[in-house]
Amino acid sequence: MKLDIQKAIDWIEGNLEDEITLDDISKAIRYSPYHTSRTFKRYTGSTLRNYIQLRRLTRAARDLRDNQVRIIDTAIKYGYNSQEAFTKAFANAFGITPGEYVRTRRMIPYVFKKDVLYPDHLKEGVIIMVKDQDIKITLEEVPAHKFIYLHRTGVDNYMDFWDKIDAEDGMDCDHLHGVLASIPGRYDEGYGAFTKDGYLFGKDAALDYEVDPSYGFTEVTLPAKRYLRFEHPGFTEAEFGAALRQVRRIALEEFDFEMNGYEIDDSFVKAFEHSGMELCYYFIRIPLKSK
Repeated sequence: MKLDIQKAIDWIEGNLEDEITLDDISKAIRYSPYHTSRTFKRYTGSTLRNYIQLRRLTRAARDLRDNQVRIIDTAIKYGYNSQEAFTKAFANAFGITPGEYVRTRRMIPYVFKKDVLYPDHLKEGVIIMVKDQDIKITLEEVPAHKFIYLHRTGVDNYMDFWDKIDAEDGMDCDHLHGVLASIPGRYDEGYGAFTKDGYLFGKDAALDYEVDPSYGFTEVTLPAKRYLRFEHPGFTEAEFGAALRQVRRIALEEFDFEMNGYEIDDSFVKAFEHSGMELCYYFIRIPLKSK
């Protein structure tokens, strides 16, 4: 059943700009409408109607944030018959009108595409690893910017970090993850980092970006810096764990920085890590000291 619901989620994702009915989704996965609706809520915790609306509004928010588009055009694109209806739905979801969001780029809780399979079920296929020399190593120059983040000690990876956050009173990992993703910056999504005593997750932003203090994020200004970037050339979802381990091994254990003329600057973090399951990418950035 999980696989069928993931097929429904994938189908919805490809049709967010079109009219979507329960009958359409049911036909796509060959369930009855009643069984589709009931099973979807069982595995996602959300009704189909609410999920579709929030995914459309998140897509709309990204369009308004990143592109020079009119609000009315965005409203029509995502199935609203008037700007007023779109504004009401947007404000109900995010606590801010589309017009205010365009002006302020304020933090709002984006809603991510659901994945009911990961990590228990991955796509079938033979895992074919790339050779170590295929890992791309490049020098990246990142200008001064603000970094907005949460930090927890006693954990050393993404999954345990968010499990710890979610167990704390008043904290919701999905909500906070979505809020960080809404911040415009050099990188599209939030990303993690290994620290000397734990793990953090955050998002880069412009130096003048105003952080909403109500979420409890820490902010720091990071100076312009060079990073050595280790990136996997590409993999399937089933290869994610193997690809991650390969990049980490090369970047964090085997690469000889001194011999190659680099000195690591671990005064803030030891390494940033970036990943994406929908596009299947993974890379690590190691901060370097200035020469």
